[in-house]
Amino acid sequence: MKSKFSLEQVLGMAVVGTFMLMMLSVCIQVFSRYALPWSPSWTEELARFCFIYMVSLGAGLAIKDKSYVRVGLIFDRLGPKSRIRLEILILSCIGLLMSFMMYFSIPLIHIVTLQQSASMKLNMGLVYLSMLAMSSLTLWYVIREIFINSKILKLKA
Repeated sequence: MKSKFSLEQVLGMAVVGTFMLMMLSVCIQVFSRYALPWSPSWTEELARFCFIYMVSLGAGLAIKDKSYVRVGLIFDRLGPKSRIRLEILILSCIGLLMSFMMYFSIPLIHIVTLQQSASMKLNMGLVYLSMLAMSSLTLWYVIREIFINSKILKLKA
């Protein structure tokens, strides 16, 4: 049985959902500051956590869509094969960084599970889980893009 949603669609919906929740939280905060005699303290914290997850989940999609920062001036001066080789080198560096991040985020998540957030009383392990999500998703897309670029390089050889 084939799944109705791909990983990209689920991540895209999660990024949009966290963005909308963040904007709603900020709107509640702004409204309550000016229209109510008190403002809820949890809105700022929720907006921060939504932003963290929005960036963490969107990082893998940025690799897939090649939306990360790169200098076009260098790429424009290279030939097609050299461009692909440089792309593989850059992706390999990102993959190495994400591997370290994944490895070191696991013990960190375990350590911070003893803490709760100030306003929402949310277990901080859930917040730091975003590091593991970002590193694993980004690493997945890096490996996928390296594989695709390697195939293209073999075809051009």
